Amino acid sequence: MSRKSERIKDYYYAAAGAVGTMPLEQSESIPKFNGLDLLISRAKSHLPVVGTTFSFLTNMDRMSDYIAQEVLDPEFSGAKVISNMFMEPVILINDPESLEYVMSTNFENYVKGHLWGKRVTEFLGHGIFNSDGQEWYMQRKLASKIFTARAFKSNIETVFSSNMQTFIKVLKEKDGQAVDLHDMFHRFFMDSFGEIAFGIEIQSLTKDNVPFAQAFDRIQQATSQRFFNPFFSMTDRFIYPNFDADIKMIREFGLKVINDRRQEVNVTRNDLLSLFMNYKSEDGSPLTDDQLIDHVLNFLIAGRDTTAQGLSWTFYSLFKNPNVLDTLLAEIKSSMNDQLIPDYDTVKKMKYANAVFKESLRLYPSVSREAKLAVNDDVLPNGTPVPAGTAIAFCPYAYGRNSKVWTDPLEFKPERWLTGKQPTQYEYPAFNCGPRICLGKTLAEIQGVFVMVSILARFHFKIQNMDKIMPGCSLTFPMKYGMQVQFNEK
Repeated sequence: MSRKSERIKDYYYAAAGAVGTMPLEQSESIPKFNGLDLLISRAKSHLPVVGTTFSFLTNMDRMSDYIAQEVLDPEFSGAKVISNMFMEPVILINDPESLEYVMSTNFENYVKGHLWGKRVTEFLGHGIFNSDGQEWYMQRKLASKIFTARAFKSNIETVFSSNMQTFIKVLKEKDGQAVDLHDMFHRFFMDSFGEIAFGIEIQSLTKDNVPFAQAFDRIQQATSQRFFNPFFSMTDRFIYPNFDADIKMIREFGLKVINDRRQEVNVTRNDLLSLFMNYKSEDGSPLTDDQLIDHVLNFLIAGRDTTAQGLSWTFYSLFKNPNVLDTLLAEIKSSMNDQLIPDYDTVKKMKYANAVFKESLRLYPSVSREAKLAVNDDVLPNGTPVPAGTAIAFCPYAYGRNSKVWTDPLEFKPERWLTGKQPTQYEYPAFNCGPRICLGKTLAEIQGVFVMVSILARFHFKIQNMDKIMPGCSLTFPMKYGMQVQFNEK
């Protein structure tokens, strides 16, 4: 193990005794610094007593835009505080230096803690998105075994190729009709990732309704709103009367996946689920059913939602920028020749297509907001005080629009990825950064380009509801009303 890996391991084992894995009621005893807004600039929407509570409640669907407006304001001086009633004070940052300090240099001081725990535990349990300490380290270490170049190539040329044939068949059957491409991308990646990671065939591309997926999306929306609604414990069941039923359905799905795997006889698998089911703790005990369900659900979000949504915003961006689309189509034609579906090597060589996908994620990152909780008092490199119990929040959506990092940040210019110095992970945190950088970054980029060029090689497309395309409130960055697209075979 490298020295860096040892350091990361030491931190996460140490963090198991800090805020991250304490019982929620114990971690909530960390004192809150209620006078922070006297030391740091307040958000422009700050009101006496209630702070930014009303602004948060009225901007849930456009929260990333709201935060971007605050941190991209010309008067922004490195940090800004937002204060919701009955919630942790939050410091917003938007510079690479502060982000690197929080997410890497002093990452032992910043954890998920109760900031995430009390809001998402009902849904995600103690999976990789909602854990610190030994629990997080174990999950990441196990999962890393399937994120290899050999596995990427094998999956692209088997599972993804097969599901893409189904995808294309569905589009051909709908030739000339409008389909919700946003929904179809979610179905495609649920089928593909379900097969790769868990060995299950969901076949949602060929089904009209997938109740599990619908419940999954509703719960994500409800869970996301908890970060901005200080009254969520009282309002959840009124706003979402099916909350408990959806949680039950989702976790029963995870349990069925596990039980079906246990029924297999003389079958050897090396997928993600097998790695977790074969894991033994130091005392020799396996993971419980609840722990296994947590892992299934967390990795399903990682494998389905992020790439599906990234692709949706990519097609949106291409339709808005026909000159970019023309350049991409020329590369597809010259690279694929007579191939109907590209292989792994072809996808890797398509430089402009890869730049298109990266540029879309710069402007529309699939995880557009992130936050960590300070364990101890601290000071950021720019002099901003961070009292213990304060949340530090950063918005990749805003980072991608920072004119101090990007030239013409609001323009969709894939060429920026083909020349000059490439951005660091702290300038381009679309896949998170530091020790928590996304394990599936390379896989997501390959998957996204593979699907994009496979469709564009066969079809012309036209988005029919451009005026209604906007983000929705979720843990990720979906399109609230979907994306109605008309396809015509070439």
